[in-house]
Amino acid sequence: MLRLIPHTSLPATRWDAFIAASQQRVMYAYAWYLDVVSPQWQALVLEEDGVWKAVMPLPTQQKWGLNVVQQPFFCQFLGIFTTPSVEPASVQTAFLEALSTHFRYVSSYSGRFGENLFPAPWEAKRCFTHVFLLDVPYEQLHQRYSTDRRMNLGRALRFGWEIADSEDMEPMIHLFQENHAANIQGGVAETTYELLRKVVETLQQRNAARIVYAHKDGKIEAGALFATYDQRIVYLFNAASAVGRKGNARTLLIDQCFQAFANSGYVFDFESPEKESIASFYASFGAQSEEYWVLHYNALPFPLKQWQAYRRKKSFLKI
Repeated sequence: MLRLIPHTSLPATRWDAFIAASQQRVMYAYAWYLDVVSPQWQALVLEEDGVWKAVMPLPTQQKWGLNVVQQPFFCQFLGIFTTPSVEPASVQTAFLEALSTHFRYVSSYSGRFGENLFPAPWEAKRCFTHVFLLDVPYEQLHQRYSTDRRMNLGRALRFGWEIADSEDMEPMIHLFQENHAANIQGGVAETTYELLRKVVETLQQRNAARIVYAHKDGKIEAGALFATYDQRIVYLFNAASAVGRKGNARTLLIDQCFQAFANSGYVFDFESPEKESIASFYASFGAQSEEYWVLHYNALPFPLKQWQAYRRKKSFLKI
């Protein structure tokens, strides 16, 4: 039986144990994380004789008086999570059909899915993050870097950075506001920064957040937030000033993380955005692309559908 269940009716300990035991496990799918980034989340649960076989967490919110699915910030992808006895591709169509039955509008839903298994009228866009396996000693990891990346790392080392861990996220948020926010179309709402603060606090409660800053002449010029959980390190947030960029500070921060976790078997996830220049930067470390899909579904009433089409066209014209 495939049921839609609000998270308030799902025992958090049972949910988290299921995610932890699944082959697809990822930090974003745990109840303690979803509770922060999507407080109204629900889930589709495939159950047989009282035993969960597969689950699909759904970040939901209210829009136009409807319950809709929308991927939240700081949650790159979710998807279908299964027991070892269930092949995700074998249940994907059933989950998507159930999703479209319960929700008339899926603004965006990111997940790791099987290719060409998206029944009409679902729209699917292939995306990629970049991952780097920390499975060998640092000297061998370093050899995976491109020639340019090794050269820029050398420049960073000669620049004279002082690297320090911290518990304080505010300097990084300030760096981002001063140096990056203006380049984001539509700007960044204060609620997004508030959400980031809550995410960091939640990670810190589980000893899963590492905040690192690069100082030059006593001033913070770059910072990185690494979320470390379940054998995966997520490069969740970062920022740098002009001095930080000139001095290749973020290259050094990433490299030092690699040194700390070398030969651990952890996977470093760059959480790549859909921007070629940034993806190329991550690939220069020797990172490999990892596929996921962003899905969209629209069965809204005609007036709302027309309005949504207008908004999407207007957004496209602004790019």
